[in-house]
Amino acid sequence: MSVPGSASPLFLATAAAAAPAGPRQIDRSLRFDSGSSSYLSKTPSSAGNRKTWTWSGWVKRSELTTADANNYLFSVPDSGGHCSFYFSADKLRQNPYTAANGSFTTNAVFRDPSAWYHVVYAYDSTQSTATDRIKLYVNGVQQTFSAYSAPTQNQDSPFSSASAHYIGKHASSSTYSNFYLAEVHFVDGTALAATNFGQEDSNGAWQPKAFSGTYGTNGFHLDFSDNSSNAALGYDAAGSNDWTV
Repeated sequence: MSVPGSASPLFLATAAAAAPAGPRQIDRSLRFDSGSSSYLSKTPSSAGNRKTWTWSGWVKRSELTTADANNYLFSVPDSGGHCSFYFSADKLRQNPYTAANGSFTTNAVFRDPSAWYHVVYAYDSTQSTATDRIKLYVNGVQQTFSAYSAPTQNQDSPFSSASAHYIGKHASSSTYSNFYLAEVHFVDGTALAATNFGQEDSNGAWQPKAFSGTYGTNGFHLDFSDNSSNAALGYDAAGSNDWTV
């Protein structure tokens, strides 16, 4: 439902992630609507750990995409262009302007608009093995790539820099997204596995669990639980790294 008395294009909804026992119930999600040009943004006051970080979120797609209709989970300017993590042609991809930041395209396609996908992207350019520098998990399963270019070892990522960061929008154009998003974590300084944020229930289904770690300098937790105002939708539940609606 929309925020009462608000013209905000971001809408609250219930994330269907209940479990019979043990795993955590997610009560809120946020709807991103390209027709309303909705997105979240934040510019950190200083850079965090640009070599090692983790992004985690639960995503429910509201449109399937061609190669030219992209849905941006996380995007930031990159040396005159952009570095983006997004859905395109129903696959998950990263597209950097600077090749040293690495790129990938999943083998798997994600075409079920009724499903909640738990997506975890762990970046660690300090790893000596190139294939260990980017790891992507969906519903607890590490993904394989149809195309992969590893980041240069010890390469600083644009993410966690002091540049503007966007959720639901292309970093350098007026291209917006269509999906529901819930329980977003960004952990600055640690590359984590999906098991830090989720677990299988007694039926073998992947379910959320509470994250118990620390977030680092630019880390944040967006649970969208405060709908007292438009601005409150971007509050950081883990600290003070709030986002602008």
